[in-house]
Amino acid sequence: MIWLEWLWGLPLAGAAFAWLYIGTVLVLTGRRAPVLGSEAIAPPPGRRLPKVSVIVPARNEAPHLAAALASLLAQQESLGEVIAIDDRSLDGTGAILKRLAEQHAALRVLHVESLPAGWLGKNHANHLGAQVARGDYLLFTDADVVFAPGALRSALAYAEHHDLGHLVVAPRLIAPGFLERAFQSTFVIFFCLKFRPWQIRRARSAGYAGMGAFNLVRRADYRRVGGHRRLAMEVVDDVKLGLILRRSGVRQGLADSGGLVSVRWHAGFLATLRGLLKNAFAGAEWRWGLVLAGVVNIAWIAVFPWAALLWAPNTPLRLLALAPILTAITVHAGTARRLARGSGWEGLAYPLTHLAMIAVVLLSATLATVRNGIVWRDTRYPLAALRAGCVREADWPVAGAVGWK
Repeated sequence: MIWLEWLWGLPLAGAAFAWLYIGTVLVLTGRRAPVLGSEAIAPPPGRRLPKVSVIVPARNEAPHLAAALASLLAQQESLGEVIAIDDRSLDGTGAILKRLAEQHAALRVLHVESLPAGWLGKNHANHLGAQVARGDYLLFTDADVVFAPGALRSALAYAEHHDLGHLVVAPRLIAPGFLERAFQSTFVIFFCLKFRPWQIRRARSAGYAGMGAFNLVRRADYRRVGGHRRLAMEVVDDVKLGLILRRSGVRQGLADSGGLVSVRWHAGFLATLRGLLKNAFAGAEWRWGLVLAGVVNIAWIAVFPWAALLWAPNTPLRLLALAPILTAITVHAGTARRLARGSGWEGLAYPLTHLAMIAVVLLSATLATVRNGIVWRDTRYPLAALRAGCVREADWPVAGAVGWK
């Protein structure tokens, strides 16, 4: 029956074109995100590079903190200071910070004893650090990120060379597990599709970027847009800082760390899934409509072709199903290689990782709705307050976004 062939064939063709589009998007993103240190960029003539204040919020980060801070404190050429904020920690974080501060004059430590109303813990800690920072640039990073020698100078030289007010550097993910690498590659693919970072050099384009591991912001621009006060109750504050900056007229750039910045995002496949439960619904701006639309699209491009391969009514349709399947495998394999130095075989796991993404998104939205809020770092935040404090993309017109070459 012809109508049945069309019923299978049109979605399959659409899925194939969707994966070709996704592959093109990732190639464009990679080409427009140069690798730090791949070419020497001298400081602007007549002056040295400015200094950076690095802001590190830390709550119960004892296992990672010492190594991360040691790598930052070794960035002597460009480092002005490291401001670490002990945000109500219950483990040995405070003791580690005290010991390191006694050994390093460049380390300043702030302590948060209680969280003021109307703030998420991390956002409040970043706000406190920025208030006392003295550098011309602020680097917001996490307490488990490790910096290779020269990382900060390379990033700052790139930002100054292109007169960027905001530079996002993508870290290399340390992901020893096969499924860990496969799922994180899937996450990065959807991250690029949602936030369109390949567009950030083009004026009046919708794309923007931000990452908790490395958000380097010119202090004057940060203060001009209102800083973390504008993000007080925003769960995905790192990305939304990029939204506010770019659409307020700040030149924004994206670079690949090339291994100069690295992080173990989550320790394993299951830990990665649990880590996303907090912010998957926030990424949809707490709207069930966006959640369901996302789930349908994931099922269409990732699950439907496999159903067609197994159950389509004739051989030509089954062969057509191979087009999106093979393209998806290729896209995921390339992403895993670049993202976490994977083997490429991770691409074969993409049906599982997409099903896992569907489960995480639905469970994140369901739990937040049923519980009427989320629990993050031992603090509960009501859903009404999170929705009221959400920085919505639609409220920031693209007309303010500037471009550069």
